[in-house]
Amino acid sequence: MSFKTPLFAAAATLAMSAGVLAVSTPALAQDASASVTAPAEAPQTGATSAAFTDAQIDRFAAAMADVQALNQSYGPKVEGAGDTTARATLQSQLTTEMTAAVKAAGLTAEEYNQIAAAAQGDAALRARIGRSMQAKADAGAEANANAETDGEDEPDSASEM
Repeated sequence: MSFKTPLFAAAATLAMSAGVLAVSTPALAQDASASVTAPAEAPQTGATSAAFTDAQIDRFAAAMADVQALNQSYGPKVEGAGDTTARATLQSQLTTEMTAAVKAAGLTAEEYNQIAAAAQGDAALRARIGRSMQAKADAGAEANANAETDGEDEPDSASEM
């Protein structure tokens, strides 16, 4: 799926070290005048893995997960839109929600784009992002398991009557 709106920049293809999971996420454009470019033409920031703090990587990983979920949700809607006006409206909604997700994760669109662009050519940075995403997934799975276990300890009041 490719978005033609000028509010999207290059897709950042990240090969994650944990299970070599490949994901593709559109990076958010810094402003409305940015144009869509192919991943090979993505702006090079010159930044390396060491240029970003662990906190920035963790925020990027969280934002990326939200951006991917939004992309998956909106993708079929945008592709199935009947006319260009409907498609543009959906793309605008998607951009707004993606920007909000990035901000909610504690990054600006510019920071998100910088990390995404740097990750395209930096295996060490992709590995750091992958470890962060894996840690978040493991923590979520552990929290779910704990919640299920906690629920088993409580007696079912209806069966004890």
